[in-house]
Amino acid sequence: MSSQILDEHEIQRLSQTLRAMAHPLRYRMLCLLARGEMNLQHLAKASHTSHSNASQHLALLQDQGLVLMRKVASRVYFRLKDPRTLRVLSAGRQLWA
Repeated sequence: MSSQILDEHEIQRLSQTLRAMAHPLRYRMLCLLARGEMNLQHLAKASHTSHSNASQHLALLQDQGLVLMRKVASRVYFRLKDPRTLRVLSAGRQLWA
């Protein structure tokens, strides 16, 4: 990371993104998506939560630019938007696990 100081907008954006990642359920979902694309039904089951709850949390992750969604017929699939997100997840695990 460069020693450049972030401007106020960048600080706010980064803070919001890290806050979105910090929720235990959303962090779990991001870790699951690190393995590859998953549909909503499987992601909810693997996250031990309801379809509705998973959908709400995934919408927040999508709003923060962390995941992408695509629809195929009646199925909704999610994947990580940027592979660099894996580095953040890995750093968190190394620092605090």
